[in-house]
Amino acid sequence: MMIKIDTSKWKPFKIDDLFYKLELKCLKKEFNKSFDVSEIRTEEFDLPLVNAKHFNNGIMYYGRSSDFESDEMTIDIVCDGAASTGDVYAQPQRTGVLYNAYLVKPKFVCNSECLLHYFAIVIEKCVKDHFGYDEKCTWDKVKKETIMLPVDSNGEPDWKYMENYMKTIEDKVCKSLSMLEKVCK
Repeated sequence: MMIKIDTSKWKPFKIDDLFYKLELKCLKKEFNKSFDVSEIRTEEFDLPLVNAKHFNNGIMYYGRSSDFESDEMTIDIVCDGAASTGDVYAQPQRTGVLYNAYLVKPKFVCNSECLLHYFAIVIEKCVKDHFGYDEKCTWDKVKKETIMLPVDSNGEPDWKYMENYMKTIEDKVCKSLSMLEKVCK
């Protein structure tokens, strides 16, 4: 049974007020996809690269850390892909951009993977149905979108509530998987 959340006191926030787009580039002067990325993570190809990927957390390739600018604690938004346009993924680990996607970073201090996951879900819920292959999910459009968030007594985003909510969900999933594992043995 799913408990209904009371959102009557939540408040709208423009995505642009909470996040900014990172301008990460490939540092190689002559990039050759056949030689400069790998579909498998290795010691040499150690940096996850976001792309128009529907699944696998938006990561299709790995590059050399020395070849790509990167950042951590970001959110990946797929801007162009047949099925993946509007997919949004939390990227807590250091990540770079190949193409057809971009990374946004919180304007607020975010040291919590739970908060990152919360925002990835909320942003995807907001943008996934608005954009598609014909209507690209570009930052110029996404940043104008509004998301509803729980607020504290000062009318500011309630970071603690969002983090605790995600921790509770993660705990429930872990317990369910543990029970499933016991049943399947």
